[in-house]
Amino acid sequence: MSHEKWPRWRFPSVTSLDMVDGTGPDMLPAVLRCFLLVLPVWLLACGGRGKVRPPPPPPDAVAVKSIHFAGNGAVGSGRSDFNLRSAMDQGANPRFWWIKPRQRRVFLDKETLELDAWRLETWYAHQGYFDATFRGWDVSRVSDGQRTVMFWRPPNPAAVRVRGQVEERSPSLVRSVKYKGMKKIGGPLLSSIERAAPLQEGAIFNLDAMKSSAAMAVDQLQERSFAHATVETDVNVYPGEKSVDVVFQGTLGPSCTFGDVTIEYVGSAANNQELLAEDLIRGEVTIEPGRPYRVSELSKTQRRLFGLGVFSIVNVVPDLSDPEADVVPVHISIAPSKYQQLKTGAGLLFEGGKQDVHVSADYGHVNLFNKLVRLNFDNRLGYATLFQFDELAEGELENATKTSGVTVDSSINILVPRVPKRGWDLNNKVQFEQGVEQGYRFRSPTWAPSLRGQLNQYFAIEFGYNLSYFQYLELEIDRADFDNPLASLDFREKYLLAFLRQQLTYDSRNDFFAPTRGQYGLYTLAQSGSYLGSDFNFLKATGDHRVYRSLNKYLPDSLRGALAFRIGGGIVETYGNDELRASVPYQERLYLGGANDVRGWTQDQLGPYICDPAGAIDCIGQLGAQQVSDEIIPIGGLVSGHATAELRLYTLDGYGIVAFYDTGMVWTNRSEVWDPSREGLPLALQPSVGSGVRYLLDFAAVRLDVAFRLGDEPMFAKLPGWNFHFSLSEAF
Repeated sequence: MSHEKWPRWRFPSVTSLDMVDGTGPDMLPAVLRCFLLVLPVWLLACGGRGKVRPPPPPPDAVAVKSIHFAGNGAVGSGRSDFNLRSAMDQGANPRFWWIKPRQRRVFLDKETLELDAWRLETWYAHQGYFDATFRGWDVSRVSDGQRTVMFWRPPNPAAVRVRGQVEERSPSLVRSVKYKGMKKIGGPLLSSIERAAPLQEGAIFNLDAMKSSAAMAVDQLQERSFAHATVETDVNVYPGEKSVDVVFQGTLGPSCTFGDVTIEYVGSAANNQELLAEDLIRGEVTIEPGRPYRVSELSKTQRRLFGLGVFSIVNVVPDLSDPEADVVPVHISIAPSKYQQLKTGAGLLFEGGKQDVHVSADYGHVNLFNKLVRLNFDNRLGYATLFQFDELAEGELENATKTSGVTVDSSINILVPRVPKRGWDLNNKVQFEQGVEQGYRFRSPTWAPSLRGQLNQYFAIEFGYNLSYFQYLELEIDRADFDNPLASLDFREKYLLAFLRQQLTYDSRNDFFAPTRGQYGLYTLAQSGSYLGSDFNFLKATGDHRVYRSLNKYLPDSLRGALAFRIGGGIVETYGNDELRASVPYQERLYLGGANDVRGWTQDQLGPYICDPAGAIDCIGQLGAQQVSDEIIPIGGLVSGHATAELRLYTLDGYGIVAFYDTGMVWTNRSEVWDPSREGLPLALQPSVGSGVRYLLDFAAVRLDVAFRLGDEPMFAKLPGWNFHFSLSEAF
């Protein structure tokens, strides 16, 4: 590309710099009604405080499309284009900048780019490349821009690509690393510090590794009671020999013990509300006067105080002002957060033919009675309608088969901590729900007390009791119309359900919303019987285990990713001689399909079903049967199994892409699970594959997935082959 239009100018130690010189008519009623339904909520959502749009760029502004380098290391070497860009102040347009072009474009600054040449040479020296030289910049025009101002978007400025030329030369290696002044801690501990240090003999010198080694040594010394310990570094560089000698000089000071612990409330909130009783705060403090000083006890105390959920600031500070003192007092300053919170909102739901509009009002208190008792009062009121999609497509909105009604979901949840001791919580929940589902409306009050204990860092156990009264308000299904194998399917008009529940949780994930390492497991047992006041006798067991493996060490520096695996399933068994009691209510059966398990199916549709009675077709969907109608009502089964493998890749901006394979099935009963007479897989698992995009927020992962069914099971022949799912969380 010719650069005749670009003036050339120079700066010290840089060879050259090329810079830019800134030059259906039937569907209309249905669509209209949906639009009018969405409009008020959309206006409400847009009515809040908006962000102030930044002013348009000056006329001669030039956007930086990309920044690359020549002569540097390859991807994964630590000296890739991404690493060098991180050392610069001049940036480039991030990926997907066009989503918010005016806010996200990055413009060229000549002075900043000039100083970046010096910054890069300094950065190279910190990596052990003391002789590295930055030769210059080459700036090439890639677009003249669009100067016409459109009312719906800002004008496009001219754009350039920036390319830097680097001459790295040979790095300097660490010839020797010595630790002095630390013999007092003993040979084994000193040897472990030397082995664990990031800076090792024979490696390329790295300033960050040297600082990390010194900080690690200080942490180890302070963990062994030397509260005043310091470590200084002495670095000798020999450019001609391409070698570096490093000495870590330690000063231990006296062996210390903890002194008195004082607690102080700070902040304006402390004067406006009741404060937590000091005995509850002291119960979370692990620092004991007279015990050897350990920096880990300071961190542990801070984590436990934050874990109470009632403080916005927690500072645990040792008094190290006297370097000769062997007793270290500790001062804890805490600022209470707002104990009470009221949230209101509104929302819409469109899924599987279901349209739901609702408003919500939730009240929470985290320190009721000044005893850490938590109260949550959540309320949602709405109206839901379920239409048949095929009838809507024909424009027959008025005559379409539908189930609709008012929806209510109200619950009061009171959590009492430290029952019977720290680490155990007593939870008492009362809920009333009135809802709409395909083929029926229902109401159900529920009482569910439980006791949960954290056994250690990873394991938690919970014991609970559930008592529910369930009543169908409009049921289109008659249990008497169906023979075996659906004898265990119970559609009685009203019933009482009571069961005991035991749950074991294992959680070693590194992140709640977007984990990349660790495991998560959830295993539940439930027993329902007449001895508990229930109208049903059954046993239910479910399990769900997830494994996450990081791929960061195999990926370029600009990406991060993980492999995620999941396997789960459940079984329900009835017992007893009473046929009426030896059954399973519709709500307690097992279901699969939807955004969070096997994504090739819509919600709950992977498994047995019956045809919608309003469709005037009498049929039962089970393995081997030919589907005769797409107007179905899922009825679940008594055995389920599913598995997922997912590849997740994310940029540092939070954008991501995934590829996944899901498989699973819900069976009517145990005899249907393994049938050797069937062709193909004996288990009749139904696979699907797909991909999706992600955007990671601080509190959630915005997700859009598309999945394609691979199986050809006759019982699903009329269901859609493709399914889309939108959610605000990862699938698992």
